[in-house]
Amino acid sequence: MNLSLFVIGAFVLSACIGWLTIPRIVVISKKKKLFDALSDRKSHTGSIPRLGGVSFLPSFMFAFSLTVGLRYFYGLDISPLFELEAFKELLFLLAGATILFFIGLADDLSGLSYRSKLLAQFIAAVLLIYAGVGITDMCGLFGLHHIHPIIGSILSILVILLLTNAYNLIDGIDGLCSGLSLLALFTFGIWFWAHDIYIYAMMAMAMAGVISVFFFFNVMGNRLKIFMGDTGSLMLGYLIAFLGLKFFALNIESGYYQIQAAPAVFLGIVFIPVFDTLRVFFVRMSLGLSPFYPDRRHIHHKMLALGLTHLQSTMIIILIQACFIFLNLGLKDININVLFGLDLLLGLLLIFILNRLTDRHQKKLTHKQV
Repeated sequence: MNLSLFVIGAFVLSACIGWLTIPRIVVISKKKKLFDALSDRKSHTGSIPRLGGVSFLPSFMFAFSLTVGLRYFYGLDISPLFELEAFKELLFLLAGATILFFIGLADDLSGLSYRSKLLAQFIAAVLLIYAGVGITDMCGLFGLHHIHPIIGSILSILVILLLTNAYNLIDGIDGLCSGLSLLALFTFGIWFWAHDIYIYAMMAMAMAGVISVFFFFNVMGNRLKIFMGDTGSLMLGYLIAFLGLKFFALNIESGYYQIQAAPAVFLGIVFIPVFDTLRVFFVRMSLGLSPFYPDRRHIHHKMLALGLTHLQSTMIIILIQACFIFLNLGLKDININVLFGLDLLLGLLLIFILNRLTDRHQKKLTHKQV
């Protein structure tokens, strides 16, 4: 039996569970009046449920567990190279994801301080270190190669925290977080699939299935429109961080899979959420504010300020992220510092252009009002 069928099966099963559960979550949320609170920072109007992310973890666990179980049932054991390692990683991954699921659900239902959420994220990140998912080599980035295990663990925790928050904070307009997540999940999933590392490909596709269904209801839904909330966005960032670190490690530790500029390529695959989060954090702190201070400085806010709709802004940002992915994979074997610098330069250029366009648009609006 072709192992690719299990990768496809993980996606289809997850999508089916999402299709069955998400509409029912909308109905229950409306009956219980569990809506996303309106505020000056929110870009939507009306009463929209925000518990779509409740479907993510169960759909992922069901699809992944069943497809892996079927592999064993049909005698298609996982390669000994990955079997024990993947099993241990999955236990810690699910433990961390469960923590984020409940902390996200609590925040969606009643609200939590960013300190409480950050503590939960830190514990979840540490669990991945216990799983053995960590950075051991920088591949020459900033002139660094092999690093001390303690330094590697600290750096890995920072990467996990950054990605978990990045996908949480980019969730500001319809389809943006789910669309960017699908890009990252499909990129990692296809890479693992193409290199016959089916267990991680199944993992990526088991999450991509339900996210695809959520994207449909979030963007195209009318009566059944729903948001993912922190329950969903925290889970997405956490899983993408895990898959990214596996991608990183496999390219460093194995000559067969080796990508010369793996850390920079990893950054390119998740560039928009990461760059936007770091940029906004830096601007806020430079003004003496908390990095988690709520404002409208994110890239999607700039798009909306140009007069674009949610869908137009989302599709443009997703297209830009796709260009970063193709660019980084196409230049995967050049000097890592050159590729890293190119990503950073293009990111700064993107923000510069958006700022100029926004200023011109606002001046035109002011001139018309006068």
